[in-house]
Amino acid sequence: MQQRPPRSAYAAALGMTVAFGLSFVATKYALRGFQPLLVALLRFTLAGAVLWVVWRLRSPQERASRQDLRRLALLGFVSLTVYFSFENFGIARTSASSASILIATIPIFVVVLNAFTLREHTSGRQWLGILLSFAGVAALVGFGGAAGGGLRGDLLVLAASLTAAVYSLLARRLLVGRSALFVTTWQNLFGALFMLPLAALEAVVAGVRQPTTAAAAGVLFLTGVCSITAYLLLNYAFRFLEASRVSVFINLTPIVAVVAAYVLLGERFTTGQAVAAVVVVAGVWLTNSGRASAVRSPSAG
Repeated sequence: MQQRPPRSAYAAALGMTVAFGLSFVATKYALRGFQPLLVALLRFTLAGAVLWVVWRLRSPQERASRQDLRRLALLGFVSLTVYFSFENFGIARTSASSASILIATIPIFVVVLNAFTLREHTSGRQWLGILLSFAGVAALVGFGGAAGGGLRGDLLVLAASLTAAVYSLLARRLLVGRSALFVTTWQNLFGALFMLPLAALEAVVAGVRQPTTAAAAGVLFLTGVCSITAYLLLNYAFRFLEASRVSVFINLTPIVAVVAAYVLLGERFTTGQAVAAVVVVAGVWLTNSGRASAVRSPSAG
């Protein structure tokens, strides 16, 4: 008889959802005192340092081979350096609410890439969900522009979603036989390494802002709660729950983000934006419902 998952697994999934949802608001706060690439650099460096200590204490005998390092360097570059470059610049130019909805399209891009690379069969139901979701995205971007939002920011966030989808496909082939702690540690370290010259170039071109207490708190929240705690909660949930169940919680992330942006940032959604957001989420659900395993979104926040 199959044992029921412990309540703690559902609590972990819920905590992960809240953390990822709040990451969009925390990024907005961090960007008030730091340039976008510097926010990412600080986050990866601090998270990588903490995770390195934890990893060495838990697995002192584990070693990374040259092949592991080459693979992890690629994954760190794609999933952190490229992804968060797009996301942070995007969030700086659009609302946290719109960004969270657009990031929710990651599973849509994964299905599309799988279809065009002939890795998975795509059903008519999935294509309907894809079309519905992209129609919602187009409407959301259009209504956002009409309401004074940032078209450039929305497009940058969509580029981040596409990057995360590419990462998902790479990770399936490259992450075999290694613990989540090992992978997450090295991803953050390589993400910081590749982000360093970009952040330095950004500082030369755009200058360095005067850090504020709120901005520093935003970076610390992103590091401790989003980069470390949320991923540990996610990995714990995956120990007991199927990916399809966990994905239900992940898909709630935009709701948390929109509510948090309303309460903490005073952002407002127009009626048109709200309808478009519902269409996007409905398309994502339609595309992924009924699949044997839902897409894991490693870059949700």
